[in-house]
Amino acid sequence: MAIPSEAGPENTQENQTDAERRRFRRIATRIEGRIVFAGVDAECLIHEMSATGAIVEASPLPAIGADVALEVPGVGFARGRAMRHDGLTVSIDLKTPPARRDRLNDRLILAAFRNPPEPGPR
Repeated sequence: MAIPSEAGPENTQENQTDAERRRFRRIATRIEGRIVFAGVDAECLIHEMSATGAIVEASPLPAIGADVALEVPGVGFARGRAMRHDGLTVSIDLKTPPARRDRLNDRLILAAFRNPPEPGPR
């Protein structure tokens, strides 16, 4: 009698998602944008972003699991879901269609050059 493997369809899908996330490295930046969620439209500061995720500082923060939309000047709009908080920031899992990911990443790199992150402490 065969023992069921733990690598079911859910695990396979999860591994594919992890591989896609690693394909698009988050780019450090300091872009002032807008975040919209649950009737809130607020200014935000995007500290890191890739085609599949972002770290965003905003007040108020969206609830974990909330659907959000980001407006990123010079890059465009992105939709996703709030995954976790860390102080004043929220990690967002972006739901960028595969056909748009390369173009979004290219635009993000250009925007990051125009809006570099502040240097950290030495």
